[in-house]
Amino acid sequence: MKINIRLVLLTIVAIVAAILTAVAEARTRDDGKTRSLKPEEIQARLQDLDCPRPKPRVAIYSFNATGKLAAFEGYNVGDGLAAQLATELTRTGCFIVLDRTGLSNVLREQEMTLAGVVNRETGARAGHVIGAEVIIKGTVTEFEPNKRGRGLTLGLALPNTPLGIRLGRNGTTAHVALDLSIVDATTGRVKFAHRVEADSKSGGWTIGLDFKRGSLGGDTFSKSPLGVASRNALGEAILHIADDLQGMPWRGQVVDSSENMIFLNAGLDTGIRAGDTYRISTVVRTLIDPSTGLVLDNIEREVGRVRVVSVKGKYSIAEPVDGIRVKRGDYVHL
Repeated sequence: MKINIRLVLLTIVAIVAAILTAVAEARTRDDGKTRSLKPEEIQARLQDLDCPRPKPRVAIYSFNATGKLAAFEGYNVGDGLAAQLATELTRTGCFIVLDRTGLSNVLREQEMTLAGVVNRETGARAGHVIGAEVIIKGTVTEFEPNKRGRGLTLGLALPNTPLGIRLGRNGTTAHVALDLSIVDATTGRVKFAHRVEADSKSGGWTIGLDFKRGSLGGDTFSKSPLGVASRNALGEAILHIADDLQGMPWRGQVVDSSENMIFLNAGLDTGIRAGDTYRISTVVRTLIDPSTGLVLDNIEREVGRVRVVSVKGKYSIAEPVDGIRVKRGDYVHL
């Protein structure tokens, strides 16, 4: 039996049109209601963040991920998610982010300076790594590219022709879950803990044209649902971090003082502004647990207030409001 070429061409054109329609539909659904989290809401809240001022110093270390969660297609899951979180926290402009995932490279540069490998005048100097107020610790508890899958394929033979048409629908759900802890860098105490998780659903069509002795088809499965789920989970994590750190008191220190000028260790990057007024306190007693050696608390006495008159890149200059005397190391409070 001879194949009707015209019918074959019309069938192929119909299949191509169906593929394009299916792709558009799959992408629309993947970007819309099928996700367990709504990315547009997360992004809107991130853009409207009420940033704490001055900005807290946040250190991020590699996330813990072991076993089958440690790697995905050659990708280091723990390091990758921690790096993404550092990037997104920096983009908010609300934090001084200290990315400890690359700290070994910083220390290597400093070691080369100390060893005389590089010029001491241009090399990185030791002892200048910025300390953190809080540490973000994370554990990857779930990282599944195919948490759920589904599919259905139907076939139809064309009458009086050696042709058949196949039409199938596939779908999958990616899932990411993280346990986050916000730790006080001075005491090691866990101040806040959260679990965040996100799903991302995607789907596609499989359409084929079967001949008597062969077949022609295409699979238009949507890509990167796991990446979408990761971004959504990290966005939710940032919202939690911002809410938690809003309630944490900021504290700086006096660097030096001279006549009516008091130098504070808070510069432009912290968000401190000229005209701000701060309280100054001095430590009069330190309580140390005799059994563990841990610092239980510092007993402080308020000595007065200062007003910021000038803000530099890494420090600011203040003036005493009520004729106080301060010394290096005294604490600065809102």
